[in-house]
Amino acid sequence: MDVQDVTLIRHAYVRTAWRGQGIGSQLLTYLRTLTDRPILIGTWAAATWAIRLYEKHGFRQVSWEEKERLLRKYWNIPERQVETSVVLSIQ
Repeated sequence: MDVQDVTLIRHAYVRTAWRGQGIGSQLLTYLRTLTDRPILIGTWAAATWAIRLYEKHGFRQVSWEEKERLLRKYWNIPERQVETSVVLSIQ
C-alpha cells in the first residue's frame, strides 16, 4: 500500500504449516518488484521469526526514535501497538 512517499507492507503472512519452504522469501521478492519507493514493514517486536526473514532480505530495523516517528506518520494504530512494534526499512 502506497502511503505518502513510501510503500507499506502490511499483513503479508505465510501459514505456520507452510513456513520454512521459501514461500515468504518468494512473496517478499515479488512484493519488492511492485514499487520503486522505500518500503517499510511494521511488525510485532515479539515476531522474531518474521524480523529474521525481513533482515535476511536486506531490511533493517530502524532506531527506536525513528520507529516512533514512522509509526505515527504512516500508520493509524493504537498507542499500545506502537509500543510493542518495530519498523524495518529498505530502499
